[in-house]
Amino acid sequence: MESSNWVVQNLQNALATWNDKLSEIWLLVTQSPEEFKGGSIWSVITNIHGALQAIGYSLLVLFLLSV
Repeated sequence: MESSNWVVQNLQNALATWNDKLSEIWLLVTQSPEEFKGGSIWSVITNIHGALQAIGYSLLVLFLLSV
């Protein structure tokens, strides 16, 4: 009798851990980039985008001036 309670408790603990990890993964997957880790990664991405945009505009101007 006692061994079956131990098995049931282990199964319940395993399922509870599984549900906790799944909910944590779901939270990470559904989180927006602006909210992820305080938005620091998103600000780096927008800075890189701005730099690439400036480089693209300067190359476009150089191309148009050389034509």
